[in-house]
Amino acid sequence: MAYYSQGVGSQSSSIYERLTRTFGGPIYGADEIDYAFLGLRIIALLSVNSVTLPAGNDVSQQIYRLFCLVVRAPISLTYPEEKKWEVSRLIIHNAHKWVDFSPRIEDPQEILTFLKHHFDLATKGGQSQDEPIRSALCLLVHASGPATEEAIMSFDPTDPLFARGISDVFQDNKPPQLRKAALLFLPLIADRWFDTPRPIMAPDQMRTFCANWASAVDAIKHTYDVQKATLTVLFGMIDSPHWRPHVTVEKWTLLEYFTSVPEDSRSLRRCVENPELTDVIKNLTNSNVMVHWLAILCWRYEELIPQVQEQLETVVKEIVLGDGRTYLDVCLSVMDSGVKDAKDELQNTRVFTAGSPTASALRTKIDILERVTVSLVTLRGD
Repeated sequence: MAYYSQGVGSQSSSIYERLTRTFGGPIYGADEIDYAFLGLRIIALLSVNSVTLPAGNDVSQQIYRLFCLVVRAPISLTYPEEKKWEVSRLIIHNAHKWVDFSPRIEDPQEILTFLKHHFDLATKGGQSQDEPIRSALCLLVHASGPATEEAIMSFDPTDPLFARGISDVFQDNKPPQLRKAALLFLPLIADRWFDTPRPIMAPDQMRTFCANWASAVDAIKHTYDVQKATLTVLFGMIDSPHWRPHVTVEKWTLLEYFTSVPEDSRSLRRCVENPELTDVIKNLTNSNVMVHWLAILCWRYEELIPQVQEQLETVVKEIVLGDGRTYLDVCLSVMDSGVKDAKDELQNTRVFTAGSPTASALRTKIDILERVTVSLVTLRGD
C-alpha cells in the first residue's frame, strides 16, 4: 500500500503541475481544456479509494492552487461557465479522496465564491449539490483564522440565497457529514447572523432553522470541536431578541458545555453583559439551565457589568433564602462532577499526550470549574 500511495502521489503531482500550467497560462483552447478534463478523470481513477499522501508531498497545495486558478479563470467560448464549474467540482471531488488533503489557505475568497455558486444552483435549479457544498464548507472550517474572518467580513452571509443555502443543509434528510460541516462552519458567520439590529429571516424561517440546527446537534457526536461550535452559535442565538424565542428549552441545556468556548468569545461576552438573560433563564422550566448560567456568570464575574453582578448576587441570595442551600449545592455538585470527569479524562494518557490540544483544553476546563466553585462558595457565604 505504501508503494502504491507513493506511485499515485507522484503521478498526481505531475498531472496537477501540468494542469496548473494549463489553467494558469494566458491562452488555452478547446484541446487544452479537453486534456485537462482527461487528466482530472485519470486522477479520479487512480484514487478510487482514500490514499494517504506520502510524507513531504505537496499535492494538496497543488490541488488548492489549481482550484483557485479555475475559479478565477475568465469565461470564454472554449471555456464556458458550466465547464468552469464542472472542472472546479471535479478538482474538489478528487481532492477529498486524499486522506491528508490539508492545504495552506491564506485567502478563502475563491472557496466562498464556489460555495455561493453551488448554493444558487441548489436553490434556484433544485439540483443536489451536497458534495461540492460539503467540500467547500470543510475547506472554510480548515481555513478558519484572521484571513477567513476578513474575507467573510467583505462577503455577505446574510444574502437571502446564501442564508437559505446554509439553512437547507441542516435539514434532516441531508447527509450527516454535510450537516456536521455546516455545524462547524456556522460560527464563522454567527456574528453576522445573530448580532444584528434587524432579523435576517422571517420568524417562520428562524423557527425552522433552529429546529433543524437542534436536530443536527443531536445527531452528531459531541466532540470538543462540535461542543465549541455549538456553544458559539447558541450564545449568539440566546443573546439575540430575534432568535431567542425560537430556541427550544431542551437546547438551553447545552450551556453545560460552556467551558468549551474560548474566553475571548464575542458571543459569550455579549451574553454575560446582557441583563435580560438572567430573568429569561429564571422563567425556563428546566432548572439545570440556571445551574449552568450561574456557573457561567461566576466564571466571568470580574468582567460583568455592575447590573449583571447585582443580578447574580440577588439570585444566589434568593436561592439560599428560599430553598435553603439545596439549589446552590446542586450547582457545586455539577462543578465538582465536571472537575472529576475532566481529571479522569486527562489521566487517560493512552489517548492524550501532555502537549495535545485536547489535554490543553481539559486543563483549561479544570481551571475554570475550580474557579467557579470558589466563586459559588464565596457567594454562598461559607
